[in-house]
Amino acid sequence: MEKLIRNRYFYFVKIIITLVILYFIFRKIDLNQLYNSFSSLTSLSILIIIATAMVKIFIEYLNWGAYLKINPDYIEKKSEIFSSHMIGHSLRFLIPGGHAVVGKMYFVENEKKLTFLSVGIEKFFQIWINLLFSSFAAIFYFRKQFIFPTIIVFIIIALLPLVIYLTKHFDKKEKLSKYFKEYWKIIPRIIVMQIMYMFITIFQYFVLLNNFIAFHFFSAIVSIPLILFSNLIPITYAGLGLREKFAIEILAKYYITSEIAVAVSLTVFIFNVLIPAVIGVFFMIKSKRKS
Repeated sequence: MEKLIRNRYFYFVKIIITLVILYFIFRKIDLNQLYNSFSSLTSLSILIIIATAMVKIFIEYLNWGAYLKINPDYIEKKSEIFSSHMIGHSLRFLIPGGHAVVGKMYFVENEKKLTFLSVGIEKFFQIWINLLFSSFAAIFYFRKQFIFPTIIVFIIIALLPLVIYLTKHFDKKEKLSKYFKEYWKIIPRIIVMQIMYMFITIFQYFVLLNNFIAFHFFSAIVSIPLILFSNLIPITYAGLGLREKFAIEILAKYYITSEIAVAVSLTVFIFNVLIPAVIGVFFMIKSKRKS
């Protein structure tokens, strides 16, 4: 009971933090200009964002299937993999910080401990790719202040995927040896897919920002990952507020107004996170009816 009360306390604290940050952001920006920024987005840009968002969902689906196959006894069901993945999009909204996404393990016919392991590895790689790109971006964004420390951090982060495999040495009874073998098989594919996924996200920001200024793609590579780094700080609801604050501060270096930064950030959020979460609700309802 005490743990439940504590979790609810943190839940409401994060919602309050989200509202406070959003309040100060919207208080400082011109709402008319924000509206004009949204209105300035071309139909072609929106179509590109929709198309790339669908590609990202497909990549996530393929990756989730690969993570489940860490259990060599798992019988692949494509419809089950896709529906559980979409349900995960919805579940991440239940708890600020997205931890409820673990609940998608209950929508897969697989040994629960191993599915939990799959969710954990999936989360690890999502965090890793974010750290990898943000540390690379930091090398150039902060090159005048911290170039050598950022290079060292980038190298360390690049080697992190090996950490999971090295944990096999702590498994004295070798009960997990066959799962580590499967893990080693999927790593190359997962890394390639995660890199593609991050580049697509950067491309989305790039397309939207070019509605307003001539924004170079390399500038996107060294700025957008730093904005996405805010997703690793679980103090707000679905990253709202904090991500927009990061966007305002980081894009200001390129003379991008706060209104444009917020409009672009919220547009990416709507198509990448909010709409998939709504779609996931239908899969959840369908799954409940079957059960």
